[in-house]
Amino acid sequence: MRRGSSSCNRWPSKVSSPVPEFQCAVASGQRDEPLFATASQVRRWLLVEVRGSWGRDAVADTDLGRHVDEQWRSRMRASGVRVVAIRRNLQRTAGEAVRLFCVETGHGQWRSGVIWHRDIAALHGVLQATDSLPTSADDAPGWTRHAEPLVLVCTNGRHDSCCATFGRPLVRHLRASPYRSSVWECSHIGGDRFAANMVVLPDGLYFGRCGPHEGVDVVGAYSRGHIVLAHYRGRSTLGYMHQAAEHFARRELNLSAIDAVRSVRRVGDPLAGSFAVDLADATTLAVTVRQTSRPAPSPLTCTGRTDVMLPSYELVDIRS
Repeated sequence: MRRGSSSCNRWPSKVSSPVPEFQCAVASGQRDEPLFATASQVRRWLLVEVRGSWGRDAVADTDLGRHVDEQWRSRMRASGVRVVAIRRNLQRTAGEAVRLFCVETGHGQWRSGVIWHRDIAALHGVLQATDSLPTSADDAPGWTRHAEPLVLVCTNGRHDSCCATFGRPLVRHLRASPYRSSVWECSHIGGDRFAANMVVLPDGLYFGRCGPHEGVDVVGAYSRGHIVLAHYRGRSTLGYMHQAAEHFARRELNLSAIDAVRSVRRVGDPLAGSFAVDLADATTLAVTVRQTSRPAPSPLTCTGRTDVMLPSYELVDIRS
């Protein structure tokens, strides 16, 4: 053997394994983080069909961004409208109409809400089509009421990789189910760490940690007028404390029917956490909730910061 050849053939005694990529949804599930009282607060929605790829921002980083400006976005925000990109698939087909949905979850907390739709020739028509949006009090010209519910599944992987990792298998499974006509992929809707996430409109019901089979069960239960409480994050028309009060009322009385809870009202001192929860049987529950915060044990998104606080909610008292 030539001098020095042994050093050329010397291999490390131990090959280091690659560091596993952090996944916020996996971390949240492993620490058994509660799902309830985490639904984003949205009363009005504008869903725009945007085929092709999406970036982090559902408007600016998609094909839609070439046809709308910041003034339009500001007008939507000022009107309390959340803009969400939706799609059936990634294919851009020339000459195919673009579908728009406008959704109102209701003036009152517990109205079922209304969906309208309209078709436009291409995305350049979004500005004109949304110049006047319908409301429950006044249908706008060009918009037609839509009878079927909409099931949105977040697959916006550029916003958070967990949304695509867990959302796309759910979409594929739902498209092979009896509910396929209601299912749309959607851009970011909040709560990346609870992927796969679904929103059912027009009621504004948020669901999380929906595997392919669990997601079909959730939509099936909704079609029968029920909520799968194990995956229920909350109702978008309620604030977080209100969502917690609803959760505790449903949990303690095992109320799965959507209409079992009619309203949630804050009563007394706003700092006391006291709520009146009105039930369908004319019973009113007095529910007291305590909110606390603690440092999050891991980032709340796949690329998020570590120095954030995580709210939690505790049932203090419940009585008729």
